[in-house]
Amino acid sequence: MIRAKIVAEGDVQKAGYRDIVEDIAVKLGVKGFVENLRDKTVCVVCEAEKDVVDRFVDAIKIKNDIVDVKSVKIVETSSATNEFEYFDIKYGKIEEELGEYFGWFYKVMRERAS
Repeated sequence: MIRAKIVAEGDVQKAGYRDIVEDIAVKLGVKGFVENLRDKTVCVVCEAEKDVVDRFVDAIKIKNDIVDVKSVKIVETSSATNEFEYFDIKYGKIEEELGEYFGWFYKVMRERAS
């Protein structure tokens, strides 16, 4: 098992991306977490077998009407620590999360109106 730190860049915040990443991780049996970073990227720390991590990285390269991942990079790998029991979303302050939700909601409504 390995531990990987992954950074996703592009239109990945205020887009529901963390929820999609969580769904994919759960389906693949990946453990760890996903969180927004201040620089508008999204960080994933995960643990699984190497082939599963590789499939996970490919699967989170999302492009849809709202999410547009420009790059997904593994920035660090090491041996798994087995500290994670599940895959979680690390949430920020409530104001930031509400702002993200309303931003996402606005994008969805705008796309549906087009």
